[in-house]
Amino acid sequence: MRRAALLLATFAVIYVCNFFIPRLMPGDPLQYSSSVSGEDMTVAYNAEQLEQLRAYYGLDQPLLTQFGRTLAANLRGDLGQSIHYKQPVSTVILSRLPWTLGLMAFSTALSLPLAVGLALVCVRRPRVDKAVYGVFSAICQLPPYLVGLALLFLVAARVSWLPLSGGETAFARYAHFGQRLGDLALHGLLPAVSLCVVSLPGYFFTARASFLSVRRQPYLLGARSRGLKEGLVRRRYILRNAATPIVAKLFLSIGGLMGSTLLVENVFAYPGVGTVLREAVRYRDYPLIQGVFLFSTVLVLAGMLISDRLCAGLDKGVRHAG
Repeated sequence: MRRAALLLATFAVIYVCNFFIPRLMPGDPLQYSSSVSGEDMTVAYNAEQLEQLRAYYGLDQPLLTQFGRTLAANLRGDLGQSIHYKQPVSTVILSRLPWTLGLMAFSTALSLPLAVGLALVCVRRPRVDKAVYGVFSAICQLPPYLVGLALLFLVAARVSWLPLSGGETAFARYAHFGQRLGDLALHGLLPAVSLCVVSLPGYFFTARASFLSVRRQPYLLGARSRGLKEGLVRRRYILRNAATPIVAKLFLSIGGLMGSTLLVENVFAYPGVGTVLREAVRYRDYPLIQGVFLFSTVLVLAGMLISDRLCAGLDKGVRHAG
């Protein structure tokens, strides 16, 4: 209960900052919707039209009044109208959300099993552990966009079969769903590998520390003394008892993974929420900025809450099994 109250208070603080901070940026969002902004627009709004638009979006009201109306609308499930896309914010986000969540899932499916497998090998082989630990220590602080740029210039630009950008081949006709799935996987490969590189060290260090802690427990000696096979010992005793910190790390890393995904999407022009956020910031689209950060906040806090619940359940299961 206390944890839930703390998460709710955290959400309230982030929500308030999410409303007021974008409005501190210089520039008028309505000016970016006309040719006076210098963009490739064919229509320039006059003063009367700008005032009408400000009234339509509620930007002519005091900030506290705008905050109250936004809060009331959000509580009803209405995230407002995007100034740049001229669509409901929820529609814009939901149209891009599958790309972002798919990329996050793809990268996690690559990095988590690889990290756990490497950790299992390293705790049994000191020389391999020393080499892998050194490499991961060197790359653990690399920014995701830098990894993405390196892959873009050093890999994608040198081979013809890897796409440089986008989420799928434009105007492609697919004979069957499997062909389209392969095209989607090919376009998401380098962005997913970029995320995998920056996520892998954190999962590895957590799994390694957990495995080393479990290996010191006396029940492992008892299991081996009963003649159990090493594979069974790893699955039933090592992996099961070391799972709690790994699961916690998985859900606690959602925030970092979300931020990394938004950056990597812009490097590869991937059609996810990250490119929408870039456009929202560029054109001062306040409702869309708020919607993207609101979704990100809910996702991160939900991950933390799920991590607490799952870890508690796993701990009880391990104690019961013991």
